[in-house]
Amino acid sequence: MYTTPDPGRTGTRSEAAYAALKDRLLSGDLPLGHRLAEEALAAELSVSRTPIREALSRLHADGLVERHPSGGYTPAPPDLHTARDLYEVRFALEFRALSLPTITGVAHDADSLEALRADWRSFDAPVGDDETNPDFVLLDEDFHVRLACASGNEAIGEFLMRVNERIRLVRMHDFLSAERIERTITQHIDVLDLLLDGRLDAAEDALQAHFQESLGVVEQRVATALARMVSSNRRSGR
Repeated sequence: MYTTPDPGRTGTRSEAAYAALKDRLLSGDLPLGHRLAEEALAAELSVSRTPIREALSRLHADGLVERHPSGGYTPAPPDLHTARDLYEVRFALEFRALSLPTITGVAHDADSLEALRADWRSFDAPVGDDETNPDFVLLDEDFHVRLACASGNEAIGEFLMRVNERIRLVRMHDFLSAERIERTITQHIDVLDLLLDGRLDAAEDALQAHFQESLGVVEQRVATALARMVSSNRRSGR
């Protein structure tokens, strides 16, 4: 089973509140402009206000909530327009890294690619959607950075990390279903298999298809979440 980086609060009420609120925010279940009152959320999740306060602080750091004019927090609408622009930058960086051997004549680091493939072959997709974790995005980012660095140009990997940080919020929407995580694992391994077989053109085609599919899913799910947020806002009369 895949694992995601441990933020140090696993199993606590704060972690449970954080996970529950993150799922609701990514799904668009909380209306735009709605003030996330600690007392009400604590009652809904059957915890005290302290875990809610800690969870909201973390969600604010993630960019999923923003400050409300009356105090506290409110859901932050995802910025899909900026995300599209940064996706293009991400694509350009990764394709440059992938094609470097044809320019420099120096092949990708096979040992690095083998180690990366071994890691991803060890991952099992969750059985059902209730077992998914949007923080899988961190593992996905790690894959693409390590793939880029295997080209021998670590500067590309460094720039890629910066871009990933800025689009992480919307890219979390790509990993809300078990099917998407399973496809991502399979597609990553396919790209590595092709590279290690020396089939660079096919690897580039596979990576491009992977990117386009991911962006399509993200755009659709962000649009759906935003529509739900607006609809909930209208029903609540805000």
